[in-house]
Amino acid sequence: MKLIGAASLLAIVLGASALADVQLTQPVINALTQIDSVPSSQQINQAFNGSPSEALASLQQIANPTNFVDRGVQIRAVRALTHYCQSTPCGFSDPAHQTLRDIATLPKYRDSRFGSDLLVLRAAIESLGVLQVPQDVDILIPQLQHPSRDIRAAVARALRDLGNTQAIVPLRARYNIETSEQVQLAISDALRVLGQPVP
Repeated sequence: MKLIGAASLLAIVLGASALADVQLTQPVINALTQIDSVPSSQQINQAFNGSPSEALASLQQIANPTNFVDRGVQIRAVRALTHYCQSTPCGFSDPAHQTLRDIATLPKYRDSRFGSDLLVLRAAIESLGVLQVPQDVDILIPQLQHPSRDIRAAVARALRDLGNTQAIVPLRARYNIETSEQVQLAISDALRVLGQPVP
């Protein structure tokens, strides 16, 4: 059996996927298949004809698709949304922020226990942390109970980054029952940053 290069295979898969209005051209595929880093907004804009508004709209569709899209590309689109807030700091009703909240609260991702849906959830949680919208404690705190230690650790880091002291009590409560050292360290770091270090 002849081996197909990863980039060629990805292009075939993406070419076969039918996102309603997004053209997954070769420049888009190139921008969203970097392995070592999140593409810059300039790289993404260039892939979408130099238009930030077209890039944002396309990233929203790729990050939360209605049809099949390669999970690697989807996860990179989720992470790239952090470049597209319309104000600094990012506002609660900002389209990029709302897309990330939608992904983090969709049962498909929110309730996932394994596989690529779990990776999408983690990317959305980490991206919410990057945007630092304090109101996101409402959707992050419940995920401190998630069965996946990687998700619990990601949530602790995101809550740290939000800087909202409403997270202190739930973080402390989780710390007291947490069995994973990885998550304990993340919670301890979050509490330290929030001014309530673990004794």
